[in-house]
Amino acid sequence: MIRKAIVPVAGLGTRLLPLTKSLPKEMLPVGRLPTIHHVIDELTEAGIDEIFLVTARHKRAIEDYFDPDPELDRKLRDTNRAELADTLQFPGISFTMARQSTPAGNGDAVRLARSFMGTDSALMAWGDAIISSPTGESVVSRMIDVHERTGAACTIAVEEVPLEKVSRYGIVHPVSGPSEEFAIDDIVEKPDLKAAPSRFAVSARYICAPEIMNALDRTVPGHGGEIWLVDAIKTMLQDGLPVWCVNLGPESKRYDIGSPMSYWEACVDFALADVEDGALFRTYLKSRV
Repeated sequence: MIRKAIVPVAGLGTRLLPLTKSLPKEMLPVGRLPTIHHVIDELTEAGIDEIFLVTARHKRAIEDYFDPDPELDRKLRDTNRAELADTLQFPGISFTMARQSTPAGNGDAVRLARSFMGTDSALMAWGDAIISSPTGESVVSRMIDVHERTGAACTIAVEEVPLEKVSRYGIVHPVSGPSEEFAIDDIVEKPDLKAAPSRFAVSARYICAPEIMNALDRTVPGHGGEIWLVDAIKTMLQDGLPVWCVNLGPESKRYDIGSPMSYWEACVDFALADVEDGALFRTYLKSRV
């Protein structure tokens, strides 16, 4: 069973300035929780109980959020708000944190977890991307199942994107016809429309065997002079290692909190789904549109 996750949260969040000038984008609220809380809930519900957060100098708020606060917990329980206190607890979950001193790419961030990963496969999840799925159908759980069942060296979550958007993403090339799960033999980063091998884009969740560290060590800096995880996975494919994909499908949705439009969509969708105030918010939204 895969129990470890590496969660890079060191990005600058420039697309959301000035919101992110002093507040990490991973701490922006979506519904009643910060973005990073949604991500951690997704991972722990899939059985992950060891989490390595790669932060940065300007991400102290994230480190503080996962630091136990006995005084706040006691105050909430003394004022009959035990349910809220429980929301702020992460029982049975161990957090390890390291800082990426220089923004050198998500692949470089993953390399900081070399000792944490050891000889185990681990999940990599971007901390600014929420993947919402129906109850009991977590994308991460599906990925773990495929990774273990196929013996893959890497398993990637992918989503089908419109043809006009393929040049924005890393696009995979299925070995055969795509389905809910499929093997690939190539990844092309931000391809030209005519050269795109499919419309399936990598989608913020990866499971990698320990060999990923060796591949990262051999990966030359790419876009922006940084080390990218997708480039290292391409190296694994060139080494002949098996790589599989799990399709998000129509029932799951990725929200990229680093993008204003996707962030607004997340805020609206989670507000509409709120158990306490969702119906009232729906009525208000109808009155405005």
